[in-house]
Amino acid sequence: MLRWIAVAILLCIFLLALLLAYANGATIALDYLVGTIRVHLSSALLGAALIGWLLGLLSSLAIIFRLKREAWRLRRSIRDAEAEIRNLRNLPLKNDH
Repeated sequence: MLRWIAVAILLCIFLLALLLAYANGATIALDYLVGTIRVHLSSALLGAALIGWLLGLLSSLAIIFRLKREAWRLRRSIRDAEAEIRNLRNLPLKNDH
């Protein structure tokens, strides 16, 4: 059921994006460092959104990799502690009677 709701929401977003593209069909001059190009306004908006998404993804990669490295270190620490516990359990107990 949740999957169908997600599909319906994505379909609504897609339809709204199509309506936005249709409503903003005018062409604009897009100036960049080495030249100028004429594109539809909706294409420029989509390009800006994609570039923003990629920059956000790239900026979060450093944090993601740091957290994965820390998780790996903690898993190794747990594994070493569990091995030490197993070794201590196998030691014979001293009886002082």
